[in-house]
Amino acid sequence: MIKRPSARLILCSLLFATGSHADVVIHSPAGTTLTFSQKKTGEHYGSDAWGKILFSSRGTQADITQEERYYSEDGSSHVSPSGRYLVVNSVSGGDLVQEDGSVTYTDRAYCSVVDMHNGCITSDWSGEACGYSWVGDQDRLASSARPDAEAFNFTSMRPTIKAVKTDFAVINTHQVMNILRCDAPAKNNVSDYQQLAKTNKALTGLINGHLLPFLNRIHDVSTVGTRAVLFTDAADNSKTRAYLVAGDRVKVIQRSSDRQWVNIGYVNAKGVPLIAWVKAQTLD
Repeated sequence: MIKRPSARLILCSLLFATGSHADVVIHSPAGTTLTFSQKKTGEHYGSDAWGKILFSSRGTQADITQEERYYSEDGSSHVSPSGRYLVVNSVSGGDLVQEDGSVTYTDRAYCSVVDMHNGCITSDWSGEACGYSWVGDQDRLASSARPDAEAFNFTSMRPTIKAVKTDFAVINTHQVMNILRCDAPAKNNVSDYQQLAKTNKALTGLINGHLLPFLNRIHDVSTVGTRAVLFTDAADNSKTRAYLVAGDRVKVIQRSSDRQWVNIGYVNAKGVPLIAWVKAQTLD
């Protein structure tokens, strides 16, 4: 049974340095927090407007602020019944020049669901769903507590690396950072991250920095016995020009169902990770 946080924990503000304004901090039962900081003031901002949101977990912090947004939070928001999710409200606004040359301010409201386990923005929505609230004792967002009420399936929108494969060349750092939080490198997607690192050179360092910890957690190690040609998939038609030589040590990520192929991870002398497939017969 998950222990519910006290009202004092959820509805609290901590005095961090943002001028005379205290940051608003929402806590989860898992010990993570979401901090709303950089108070926004001016004609178009309410009293609960913030310019930045920071997710913190186990001593680490991630800026999950979305571009050209400000956030509305007065400290009264509640995490979902399980304590895992939090709805975050934001606004994108700016001046719009009309045909007659006049300028009017226009904005659009959004609601994002943040996974308080890892800071993943699972969905980002506008419209009717932003008026929904947690109902019952499950993580269900709905228009009312009635059993037949319209519900918002926010978990179906969770970003994955495979879902953006066609956008590898143009995807930006902010998007990739969120995908890494939502869909961390694992044996079922690590090859996709390797492909992203090769396709988008601006993201190579970022991706490699997350592939290394993944490989370091693997304890199944093997040694190349004979020259091992690298393949991008467990298929002969995916052969590359690269290869490993006898004596190279590799991490075994997974094996094909017929045991003829091995998905390996290799880190070269410069600390650069490589993910590929090799024929099982080339390993000792």
